[in-house]
Amino acid sequence: MPTIKIFRSSMMTGLLVVLCLLVGSFFLSGYQRYAVNLDKKAALIQKTELLNHRRTNREQKWQNISRVNHFVKQAQLLGLVRKKWSVYHVDVEDSVTFTQMKKLLVQCTNDDAHYFKPISFHIKSIKAIENKKKQSVMTYQNHKGDILMTLKGAFVVKNNNRISDNEPK
Repeated sequence: MPTIKIFRSSMMTGLLVVLCLLVGSFFLSGYQRYAVNLDKKAALIQKTELLNHRRTNREQKWQNISRVNHFVKQAQLLGLVRKKWSVYHVDVEDSVTFTQMKKLLVQCTNDDAHYFKPISFHIKSIKAIENKKKQSVMTYQNHKGDILMTLKGAFVVKNNNRISDNEPK
């Protein structure tokens, strides 16, 4: 009987060891599948975020294109078609009198038929610089070369000739 007890207890021990090994094996394979599924889940979440970001960008671009198209249609309705307007660049750098400067500045105002797009405007009084060197008194005499004026920009002028609606814009 003692051998049967020993045999039975070692058999039980062996069965328990095999059972523990099987349980451990199932646990490890299950944990491995869990870890793989966590990686898959993280990859899917990242892909989802990327797709959402792309969709948001595409929607923003579509909205921008729609706004630009709307602006172009409104501009065309108002007659702001490129072929109907001409651009004349202005680059003046000369010494002028106050009266000439006033005339030039009046011409640079905007109207229904033209628009002045300024780039830079700079004036310097030549007399003031000379008088500052000599004395601190300015004289206001209207002589050629009182003002050193620099004016850069462009006139956008509406053409008088009519373009038919059949021509491409």
